[in-house]
Amino acid sequence: MVKTLDRYVFKESFKFFILALSTFLVLFVVIDFVSNVDTFMKAGLKEGFTYVLSRLPLYAVRVIPIAVLIATMVTMSSFSSTSELTAVKALGISVYRFSLPIICLGLAASFTSLFLQEFIVPPTVKVANEIKFKALGKKKKELFVSAGSLWFRTADNRFVYMERFFPESGRAERISIFKVTPNFVPVERIDAESGENVEGSTWELKKCYLRNLEKLSLKFRKKMEVNLGIDRNDLVFSKIEPETMGVVELFLFVKQLGKIGYDVTPFLVEMYSKLSLSFLPVVVAVIGIPLGVFNPRNRKGYTLVIAVLLIVSMWITISFFLSLGKSGVLPPFYSAFAPLFLFLSVGLVLLARTET
Repeated sequence: MVKTLDRYVFKESFKFFILALSTFLVLFVVIDFVSNVDTFMKAGLKEGFTYVLSRLPLYAVRVIPIAVLIATMVTMSSFSSTSELTAVKALGISVYRFSLPIICLGLAASFTSLFLQEFIVPPTVKVANEIKFKALGKKKKELFVSAGSLWFRTADNRFVYMERFFPESGRAERISIFKVTPNFVPVERIDAESGENVEGSTWELKKCYLRNLEKLSLKFRKKMEVNLGIDRNDLVFSKIEPETMGVVELFLFVKQLGKIGYDVTPFLVEMYSKLSLSFLPVVVAVIGIPLGVFNPRNRKGYTLVIAVLLIVSMWITISFFLSLGKSGVLPPFYSAFAPLFLFLSVGLVLLARTET
């Protein structure tokens, strides 16, 4: 009987999960296509549809926790309002045991989210970016933008870091240029107080310190010109989103940048946030169970209102902690996982106070 009950609960929760997931995905697709329709008219409707479909895995990762929360609350609320949950408890089956299939659904959703982020989202987002750059008539560069700073890699194996970039004037502040060997051994470093894109891909650097890491020498120049192979327009239109890298790729990326003295804090926050986002479906399932069971007077709007308030509060909290991590106020791991443990604690407290 218990196995039959498990299948029934899982089937009901999975049905609501698919319904919520499909609804939000369609909503995201429509909004994204409408907001970019003018741009894609230049490249063709086919390219526009391909762009939107390529971003579906990214939307799915963002929507999965919301779909799990709604499915959990609606399922438990439905069982509570029809007195099925009361009948089950009369048979000696606790709410904890009854909701075990929903926890399993949350675990399955977490593994699915992690799989999508690691293997599906990076290549599909790259396809979407290529279509967008093609529609804008821009050539895509290997560029990463995060927390107000940016870096990119030149054709001659140099890494360029700009702490602040002003696209209107083509000026940048606190520029560092690292030259490395094919084995990623740093051999040269240039630090400039500021720089400006003067013509084409030529940049004029001011107050420069040139370090030869092989000869251990240091030189100072008031001004110097370097060809970075990229102009200010490329820096505006060639932004690579963090979603273009999986967790493993980000880990290796951070390890490499650390070798040349780059501040990897924003990248560590991105890496840990991907992992924390993967575990979020389990957390929302734990929270959703007691909130779904407690439905005063079987009000139909209760579930929707509580779900919306919870979703908004979670994303605000997560965004706030991530911003603190990227700014260096909190350690990267703490900024990514603190909201997860915070809401998990709330869920466990609510679950413990549930009448079983």
